[in-house]
Amino acid sequence: MIAQIFTPISLLKKVFRPGERSLARQEISHRLQDVCSGETEEIIEAALSFQKSPFREGNSKAIIEFHQEALGLSTHAFRVLNEWGMPVTEEQLLRKLRGLNLVSWGFPFERLGLQADHRFLQLSDQRWLLKEWELVNDEVYNYLVQHETTELPLMDIPFLIQMKLGLTKKKCLFLPEFDERFQMDETRLYVLSSQTQPEAEDLLTNSENTSFTEVAAAMSQEALVDKPKTSVVDEVIHDLMGALIKLEKRSTEMKDEVVGHFSSNNLEAIRELMTEKEKNEKVLLKLKEIVDELT
Repeated sequence: MIAQIFTPISLLKKVFRPGERSLARQEISHRLQDVCSGETEEIIEAALSFQKSPFREGNSKAIIEFHQEALGLSTHAFRVLNEWGMPVTEEQLLRKLRGLNLVSWGFPFERLGLQADHRFLQLSDQRWLLKEWELVNDEVYNYLVQHETTELPLMDIPFLIQMKLGLTKKKCLFLPEFDERFQMDETRLYVLSSQTQPEAEDLLTNSENTSFTEVAAAMSQEALVDKPKTSVVDEVIHDLMGALIKLEKRSTEMKDEVVGHFSSNNLEAIRELMTEKEKNEKVLLKLKEIVDELT
């Protein structure tokens, strides 16, 4: 599954440890086998053949070099991703950096230098994320199977990951759209098996760009299946996470609205949006501090 989730360059980044600049091709192949299934030599060749790949053959084909480069702007990109806690598209990242007056409108994404920076990985759907985030698809699947849960509301996934599995929101990544063990419709996640398969017409078979945070945005009021009684504090944290999701969603909407008003030269509307954005970010920051402290 991992081989289908990440690009070949990102797969090689995953097996290079901090400080390593070159590795024997055989060692890379051995480490790839621990990370993913599939033809490791094909993955290596695909990473090397990319036009602007940071990976090169050394003095011989037996050695692969990783030409790392951490630019100043990539550090800003790292902070943005760390703040958002979810994979983002190139355009979403550029919009944020433009909003911070760090890049111009004509700035090409490649100049951020994320491909050559060991801190960043790229999904096969071209979204970017941080290498330090851990995929939790297996943990979520095992928990649901052990508790004989075949489906649950999408809004309960953050609660399950944080409260039931004890994982930190910013350090985990749930990507059901790449995992054949899961399927989703507009409000629910289904655990697929040979015994239980939702009807095909009831599912969104083309769910694209759905990550842990985006899945959580489906704000249903149903309870987690087989969820034991929770404390008041747990319920408050659950509600606060819902509020965070709403604020993050509104922040994304405002970015699109600003672009529209900018095109029509509606300065008054832009000023109003900037005022709202400032309030939004202040509340968002305070809520994140509270949730992080409680969890």
